[in-house]
Amino acid sequence: MVSPDETVAVALLALTGGALVAFALASRKSDSGLRRAYRIDPADDAAARSNAAVVTAVGVGTLLLAGAVAADLPERLVGLAALLAAAGCCFVLGWLVRYRGRSELLTVPNASPETARRLGGAVLICGALLLPLAPALWFGASDAVVVLLALGGSFLGLVAVAVAAR
Repeated sequence: MVSPDETVAVALLALTGGALVAFALASRKSDSGLRRAYRIDPADDAAARSNAAVVTAVGVGTLLLAGAVAADLPERLVGLAALLAAAGCCFVLGWLVRYRGRSELLTVPNASPETARRLGGAVLICGALLLPLAPALWFGASDAVVVLLALGGSFLGLVAVAVAAR
């Protein structure tokens, strides 16, 4: 049974996910003023489509999370699935930017190819830093261990992005 607090959380998640998907779809139109939110040239259709795809993926993931909470799935399962999905998305995005030269997927406007490569590598590192949390969540590690892994990974990810963006 979903509690009243969870109902509010589900509603907020669904609203956020729906807003992200709506924003991404609206920004695909060539005359959309929303393209400026991506900090790209409004005439650059390829970059707008790429950014819209990323925002749509985040929105759909948020909607799926809302559905999982509403369905009252076990927290351990939802946490693990969300964590592995985030790591997978980091790996895909990092690989596309670093090895396929898709710098338009970055929110950094007009990044040089070398900066884009470094940022793609940083995203790959961020994905790898999420992985130690998976067994910790699945096997029910203590809150202290989970917090340590999460904060440590966040700090190292922040350092990786800062070094890459220099």
